[in-house]
Amino acid sequence: MSQENETFFVEDHPSYNGSTKFYYDNGDLKMEINYTNGVRNGERKLYHLNGRLKQKESWINGKIEGVVIGYYDNDVLEFQLFYKSGKREGISKKFYKNGKLNIEQYYKNDKNITFFKKYYENGNARIFNITNESIREYFDIAGAKDIEGLYTYKNSDINNNSSFTLAILKYKYKYKAHIVNSYCDYCKPIDIGNIKAEIIEGAIDGVYDVTWKYKKKNVLTAGAKKFITFSEKQRNFLLSIDLNGGILKGNPISLIKLYPKIYSKAKSIKNGEWAGNGSGVIISKSGHIITNHHVIEDAEKIEVEFMLDNELQKFNAEVVQVDKTNDLAVLKIFDMNFDGVSEPPYNFKLRGSDVGTKVYAFGYPMALTVMGKEIKVTDGMISSKTGFDGNITTYQITAPIQGGNSGGPLFDEEANLIGINSSGIRKDIADNVAYSIKTSYVSNLLDVLPKSIELPSSTRLKSLPLTEQIKEISKYVVLVKVK
Repeated sequence: MSQENETFFVEDHPSYNGSTKFYYDNGDLKMEINYTNGVRNGERKLYHLNGRLKQKESWINGKIEGVVIGYYDNDVLEFQLFYKSGKREGISKKFYKNGKLNIEQYYKNDKNITFFKKYYENGNARIFNITNESIREYFDIAGAKDIEGLYTYKNSDINNNSSFTLAILKYKYKYKAHIVNSYCDYCKPIDIGNIKAEIIEGAIDGVYDVTWKYKKKNVLTAGAKKFITFSEKQRNFLLSIDLNGGILKGNPISLIKLYPKIYSKAKSIKNGEWAGNGSGVIISKSGHIITNHHVIEDAEKIEVEFMLDNELQKFNAEVVQVDKTNDLAVLKIFDMNFDGVSEPPYNFKLRGSDVGTKVYAFGYPMALTVMGKEIKVTDGMISSKTGFDGNITTYQITAPIQGGNSGGPLFDEEANLIGINSSGIRKDIADNVAYSIKTSYVSNLLDVLPKSIELPSSTRLKSLPLTEQIKEISKYVVLVKVK
């Protein structure tokens, strides 16, 4: 059949059954599809005049279903569309002929969200037709991941009085804050949809590295602990921003999340699933455990797992004391099946350790996802007696720390507990940089407990080989699960 034949465009035709082919005027194959009693069923393929595949899609009972893929005549991907029961659903993408992404649009039940992302071949991106309404509608359909959402940003500096509504969206491993509307001396309408900030997530949850975009220059900011920015424009000006919950603490800038609504962790996790995990270390026979505050923050249920009597056992635990400033928490096992543990065999060291000290980090990184529940031990050394931005409460160490290591113990070669691991910096930002909270600050927290705890002081592991030390210490390192 020729290109002009009307039946090329109809979805159903009562006379068609089985495999049906259509041709260009020159006789080359243009399309092939399967019919069942005149109704489209199965795969449909379209071809370029040069014979290469132009488009392929699947049909079920006369309705297009699943992914539709289009190709340029050089076999490079041209577009990717998704359908559900004959209606456009999800993200539609169009690509440049060199393979780079060009446009992203969003659909739900065949309805096009009113804004779309435009990517330029130089790597820049912009959103067109962006409004408060279209962004809210987008999040209603696509959902918000991590820090994604609609925010209001204000700078009340007398020399820079400005305010924005920003839409933070995810692009692969980055987040970009697009201007939805703006008020400032140098802003113009053309700025709408452009990027005001680029955000990169750090190795620890809630830590981000941010670059704010200005008309004539960029101000680079670096993140630490929740969302902390350090401006090179004002070297002594430290800001703390909580993107998860709302407000930036400090003046003159504020950043408040407007949409979507933030729900508690318990509501967002399916029944029976754990929201996440960290690590901890047992410091008393009665089951007191030290971990990070950020591991158990907002948790409604805490369970700990560890080897006891040569068997993996699970017990309920509760928070008995926290130190939010130093990111520490004391848990205690409260479970009718728990009868206590033997005296911890290691030494709780209160004095500081020197740079160059060999160290070992224990924990359960990504235990509930890809790395499994077997305890992991990484080695390194103390590279500095101070942490991020000169923080005296932490050591900087070279032992690798991943998500889930948080709250785990740091030991030296003589089986002395010298720190509680708290965070790390991603390798693409800085190699071999992690932080561990000094035990002297743990001791300060324990001092405020209603009942004093006798700290571990055993030296029996000191002369044992490293492998034997690890076996014994591992019995007191726990997997902390929260929801």
